[in-house]
Amino acid sequence: MSEIFLDDASLDRLTGIRRGRTRAGVKQTKHEMQAAFLRESGIPFIPNARGRPVVLLSAVESRRTTDTPKKGWKPAAIGA
Repeated sequence: MSEIFLDDASLDRLTGIRRGRTRAGVKQTKHEMQAAFLRESGIPFIPNARGRPVVLLSAVESRRTTDTPKKGWKPAAIGA
């Protein structure tokens, strides 16, 4: 059976974030930093009850950067 969500190790590799940090006395957890990275990258996720980002494997596998979005349909009568 295949997994449908990225596991913790895969999420760490995807984001490049393996632990939290403290700057100027402000603590930021690893999961908060990962969620911010995913948000900035446009990768869809949902936070679970513990505040950890949960990413569907299909969301990462289907990412395409070279394809341009399709134009919407417009009737020929309007374009003439």
